[in-house]
Amino acid sequence: MQDDKTVFKPSLSPPAVQDADRTVIFRSGLRVFVQDSTGRTLKDYHFAEGFTAGRAHDNSVVLESGDISRHHLEVKQEQGGWWLVDLNSANGVFIGDERMEQKARLALPTRVRVGNAEIFLQIQAAGREPAKGPSPNKAPTPPAPSSVTLTQQAAEKHHLSKEAVRNRLMSQEEAEDAGEYTRMVRTLIREDRVIRSKKYNKWITVLAVLFLVAGGMAVYQRIALSNARALAIDLFYDIKTLEVSLSRAEITIESSAEVLEQTVKTVAQEKLKAEQERIKAEQAKVAAESLRLAEERKRLQRMKVKYQEYVKEAESLRIRFLSPARYEEELIVRVAREFGESELELPEDFVEEVKRYIKYWQSTPRIGQAMAALEGNGYAPMILAALEKEGLPPHFIYLPLQESGYDRMAVGPETRFGIAKGAWQLLASTGEDFGLKSGPLAATREYDEQDQRFDFDRATRAGAKYLKLIYGTEAQASGLLVIASYNYGQNRVKEMIRKMPDNPRDRNFWKFIRQYQIPKETYDYVFYIFSAAVIGEDPKYFGFKFAPPLLLKETPKPV
Repeated sequence: MQDDKTVFKPSLSPPAVQDADRTVIFRSGLRVFVQDSTGRTLKDYHFAEGFTAGRAHDNSVVLESGDISRHHLEVKQEQGGWWLVDLNSANGVFIGDERMEQKARLALPTRVRVGNAEIFLQIQAAGREPAKGPSPNKAPTPPAPSSVTLTQQAAEKHHLSKEAVRNRLMSQEEAEDAGEYTRMVRTLIREDRVIRSKKYNKWITVLAVLFLVAGGMAVYQRIALSNARALAIDLFYDIKTLEVSLSRAEITIESSAEVLEQTVKTVAQEKLKAEQERIKAEQAKVAAESLRLAEERKRLQRMKVKYQEYVKEAESLRIRFLSPARYEEELIVRVAREFGESELELPEDFVEEVKRYIKYWQSTPRIGQAMAALEGNGYAPMILAALEKEGLPPHFIYLPLQESGYDRMAVGPETRFGIAKGAWQLLASTGEDFGLKSGPLAATREYDEQDQRFDFDRATRAGAKYLKLIYGTEAQASGLLVIASYNYGQNRVKEMIRKMPDNPRDRNFWKFIRQYQIPKETYDYVFYIFSAAVIGEDPKYFGFKFAPPLLLKETPKPV
């Protein structure tokens, strides 16, 4: 093999007996010889596409002299010829004895002096021997033969087409009348094929390795995603189990505290000292249990933070691209999580179903009017405070939206269970279970000032307690099951729920809608509230002008 500085140069005088099929090879580009003032060659180079010269080491030709600029000159090919460019050098570029302007077309061969240094560049077409220094009285050496080679001449002599010449050179078997140059070219072609084959094999090997690595990473990603998802789901249901346990314990403690408080009043009136001591001991136990439950609530919050870390890990292994559809999906998933549903087990068509109900809200002024009442009357802080006190998701704030549009004077239709009244549409019996007194007009479809269901603050606290009871019992901490139960109250929906296994993993809204054909009214009720909660995360995005209700936490306004 020849290095870059070696050029095959045929003799200009053909032998006495010429072979009809001889190939002469010329390398394209420039031959550059660095010479001193005597014409002695110090270095020589071959360039295919031009070069730069100067003192800096990033030049193609490095000339170490203080009289030469760091980037002194450039030779490049333009407009079918070679051009010499002065790169704003300090001491200039000289052709002969004249300093050139910034750019000049070269007539090859030519000799260039670099600055004031006694250094010259002999520049000529590749395939020529260097000139031996300046010889003003000697005519320049004629250029090498043109690109019409002896092979082409032979092809013309034998009337060979371009394709025939190609076949002659590239065929596996050598022609019997092949000449010396043809054999040499064929040898070079074979060597080139071997080199290319090795390169191709190398790249094929590299690509195969990369393919195997990519395949291995894909398998690893699937396994890691599956493991992260399984861990997150297991932790989620551990959280739900603890939530159910805490809710039930808190309901029991609260009930016990109320009974003890009433007993203390009774005993104090009768002045029974021994009984008072016993009650004080029971109160101490209740207080201790309350502290324990408060610590368990803190542990529950830490578990929720850990759960989110698992979810993020699982989501990070999935390739997602940000888009409006992706943003809406993220909002829907977030609301499902806040309602206490497993976001990693979201039914496939759930997102599209929620979007369908969002379009309903966008087609009616109802949600805008309801939100104006919520904000204008200062109801939001009351609801959020009551839900927080009961340890419930704040997104239950949207339940009265569907019940009454936050109208505290709302009166429902007459049913076999009674007439629901107030913003939370509580039945008289349900209200009394949670401390609300019904008025004398409870059995009529009329407003009654004495009916505490029309007192928004009292009704909100009673409604939150009712939600907590459902949340910690039959709904197993599934927020959407709570909503479904609240809608139908004492009807067959609760019975359907109670037939499901009594644990959060097997009793949740996802399992409920797969297992039962629930009434359309309940189905719509749940999705109206859920889709309103999604809109409330970013009202402006969905085309509404009201503020996000969960951010309305200022001091409540008097009713």
